[in-house]
Amino acid sequence: MRRPHGIHGEATVEILTDFPERMADGVEIGLGHDAPEFTKVVYHVRIHKGDWLLSFVDLRTREEIDDWRGLYVFLPAQERSQLPPTYYYEHELVGCSCVHVDGTGLGTVAKLQDGPGGSLLVVTAAAGEVLVPFKSPTVVRVDLAAGTVVLDPPRGLFDGDAL
Repeated sequence: MRRPHGIHGEATVEILTDFPERMADGVEIGLGHDAPEFTKVVYHVRIHKGDWLLSFVDLRTREEIDDWRGLYVFLPAQERSQLPPTYYYEHELVGCSCVHVDGTGLGTVAKLQDGPGGSLLVVTAAAGEVLVPFKSPTVVRVDLAAGTVVLDPPRGLFDGDAL
């Protein structure tokens, strides 16, 4: 959450989600630093200069909103059936084992981060942290039920030979 907007309790929020349509009037959101610490119901949402302007049920002053500066907004997760087939939430991938297509263990997904060419898996491997492009053909398959991500990485990515 960035800052208050106006004098009637609206908050300016940077849009970071891939599915901004989930933010709507009446949605209960979480607010917090690393995880939701409390919830509020959105009274009204509108777009202003590329950000959301949110007002909340039972909240009408600029001062109350100012106390939330720096907090993250956590939207309810969508059901897996409503997501595109190749879309994954970071929390679903963290902890998954990365396995080479030949069956060799490569490491464990530590996080998902944005990179200049798209999302990157941050994999904790024997040689340290490895950044893996989270796209085909490098990512062959994600099996959430088995907790595995099958990879076909370019030569040298996991053994330190790549430059």
